[in-house]
Amino acid sequence: MINDSTKSKVLFGFTTVALCLIVVLLFACNQPFDPRGELDQKHVVFSVLSTDRNVQFLTVKRSHTPIGYAAGADTADKAIRNAIVTISDGGLTMRLRDTTLPRSDTSKFKFPLRAYVVSPFKPLHGGSYIVRVEATGFGSASESIVVPMRPGLGIDPISMAILDRPGGYDKDASILLSMILGKGAYGYRARLYVDYEVLKGSEWVEERVEIPTAFASASRSDYSFVVYPQFTRSSSNNHASGNHKNDVYSRTLTEVAYIKYGSTKIVFNRVVVQLLQVDRNLYGYYMTTHTYGDPHSIRLDEPVFSGVSGGVGVIGSYTLDSLVHILPENFSYDHF
Repeated sequence: MINDSTKSKVLFGFTTVALCLIVVLLFACNQPFDPRGELDQKHVVFSVLSTDRNVQFLTVKRSHTPIGYAAGADTADKAIRNAIVTISDGGLTMRLRDTTLPRSDTSKFKFPLRAYVVSPFKPLHGGSYIVRVEATGFGSASESIVVPMRPGLGIDPISMAILDRPGGYDKDASILLSMILGKGAYGYRARLYVDYEVLKGSEWVEERVEIPTAFASASRSDYSFVVYPQFTRSSSNNHASGNHKNDVYSRTLTEVAYIKYGSTKIVFNRVVVQLLQVDRNLYGYYMTTHTYGDPHSIRLDEPVFSGVSGGVGVIGSYTLDSLVHILPENFSYDHF
């Protein structure tokens, strides 16, 4: 049998353990929790080479831990200066200049923009390049890119006839765009524009309107509720197509010619098919940052995409190519 003395010792022991656990829990609850974790200092590099301009830009910043928990509240300049930034095609190596650019909006960030610039330089369709960044204290970061090759664009004869005489065809008639994407294009987006000139005062001014793929309303041409082409993954055979209905084309022209410029002289000049092709790096960045979302998850953050070796960020490329169709001189939407 256990005597009273033994029972007292056991009870005292349990009480002591319980008190210790309570003290430990109280102490643990008072410890501050910081979800930001340890900071790994790296380059943050961003650059998109493009075939539609002869000036290319690259930004280099340092990774940092925000002062508070709102990253947007930190307005200090994080640009890395005096870095060595080069673009090489395997034979020629070009060094980018450390450049200060004016900032149009200084309401939040007071300092000017800093970028590394090379001009004149326009990447070639199908060209291969290596972009490298070296900065004191950060080591080296680099990425290789392959610019998509030149695509093929076409409009079939019936679609050209609809573009010329939209009133002569059924509203459900299709304006079909045919495309053969260039090798190296991982994603694309095709847009349809109409260029026109409008007389403002004594001067003819060139303007452009994009033709949507659909209006949200069947009766109203409200540009607050329209659908435009989205980025699409390239198919295995690199063939692609675009489809715009004659109804949407006609309603857009009516909106411009008779609603926006009803009493103003206007001349419609041409239809432009514009094809944007993106490489592997840029398409991966776009898909990661724009398509994340799990309906069964409570997480609110987005995954970090990085294709830069030795750093974080994205270095990619795109091509911009166009096909022009000239509208007839007696186009029905012209008015003088």
